[in-house]
Amino acid sequence: MEFIPLPPVAVNGDPSALLAVFTEGRLLLQRTEDGAWRLPPAEALLSRSARMIRVGRFGERLCGALELPGCPGAAELEARDIREALQLLSEPERIAAARGRELLFWRDRRRYCGVCGAETVDHETECARICTNCGAMFFPVLAPAVIVAVRRGDRLLLAHNRKFREGMYSLIAGFVEAGENLENAVRREIREEVGIEVKDLAYFGSQSWPFPNSLMLGFRAEYAGGELQPDGEEISDAGWFRPESFPSLPSPGSISRELIEDYCQRTFPGSTQWKRIMEGAKR
Repeated sequence: MEFIPLPPVAVNGDPSALLAVFTEGRLLLQRTEDGAWRLPPAEALLSRSARMIRVGRFGERLCGALELPGCPGAAELEARDIREALQLLSEPERIAAARGRELLFWRDRRRYCGVCGAETVDHETECARICTNCGAMFFPVLAPAVIVAVRRGDRLLLAHNRKFREGMYSLIAGFVEAGENLENAVRREIREEVGIEVKDLAYFGSQSWPFPNSLMLGFRAEYAGGELQPDGEEISDAGWFRPESFPSLPSPGSISRELIEDYCQRTFPGSTQWKRIMEGAKR
């Protein structure tokens, strides 16, 4: 069922509403009889969710979000790492959960006006907070970031960021800076992090990245010159890889994984070997 966003206001808990419940960096999920994962209904948590933030609806069914300090003990619920949990949900529920996480983050940091310091309250019809004193309005702010699959012949650029778990490699990514367009951000990030130049940039797609409020914009690019020189600060290692030499990769469902699979499809059309390699790759 399609997810329809609504202005995020605090409302009383509706037992029939679906909830995106975050606790200690995890998302609560409920497993259905057929083994699928879903957002739990409020009735499973009603005693702990007298108030929730309305984030949208599925048909006539509301969807809310809230954050709890600890994990409820309900046997039918399971807390999963947020990145993993988002990949287990259907697309509409994934959108709802990502929206809920970003709005909770925004509301927590917009309790007071940045102009005069007075308290803010929910706007009734807009996705905004409004100052109770000077009337200034504040809307959720997204932080755009670019991620790029760079190809050199039949090889793909993969790099290890110091924040990654040991042995995991991914694509070059970074935030867009003030005054930049997306293409300039791609070129700058690659130049800064691994010291090479790229050409033939092409937009691939986007993905909400609620960690805590980013929008990832994916690109393809071709190598244009230079030698790989990891910056030693963010990037500790980088190299050119074919599928048979892939290291541990990002999880399926992430835009980085989608870009890597897109590289395989475009570079080795008609081949099924890379699919077997990807299926057996460490995650």
